[in-house]
Amino acid sequence: MKTMKQSAKLLLALLAVILFSLPSMAQVRVNPKVGVNFSGVNAQLQDITADARVGWNAGIDLRVGDGFLFFNPGAHYYSYTARLIKNVEKPDDVKFQDETTIQNIKLPVNLGIRLTGDNGLLGLHVKGGVVPTMVTGVKEKQDFAFNKDDLNTFTLGANVGAGIDFLIFTLDANYEIGLNDFFKDAEGRNNMLTVSMGLKF
Repeated sequence: MKTMKQSAKLLLALLAVILFSLPSMAQVRVNPKVGVNFSGVNAQLQDITADARVGWNAGIDLRVGDGFLFFNPGAHYYSYTARLIKNVEKPDDVKFQDETTIQNIKLPVNLGIRLTGDNGLLGLHVKGGVVPTMVTGVKEKQDFAFNKDDLNTFTLGANVGAGIDFLIFTLDANYEIGLNDFFKDAEGRNNMLTVSMGLKF
């Protein structure tokens, strides 16, 4: 746990240093955005089945560089729904079902390729990289023994995506492949599709 916290703090510190130093390095475009996300992870935790589903997200990306390639770091808040089902062991047992929310901070570090120019009416780009994720909270439910301690605080994913710009408006689709287990005591990697809309300055 201590190692994961130290890694998360180091990543946050590195991102802060990069963000503060970028304006002196190259042309920087700021891209605030909001969107929806769809998770594809489920796991068996003792007598509970946890199934992550749809959620929402908001954050900011940067596009650094005005050439064919650009550096594309970001910071995003993610909240998504997890369906909890208490397994039935006997025919006369009551089957409980409820939903909770899981909150994360994601710090994507991508390298992008401009397929068209960045200053015209229409722009297309693709990108790929890694996504460190830190779980910040879980909304606990009375009938379920499921909380933040059941999740790995720090996980890593591989990210691919594509986007389109129209004037100052942006539309992006990203797919993240989980590289390690989302839950501490159960197998299950969080593969996630995110669709976001935003502005480009």
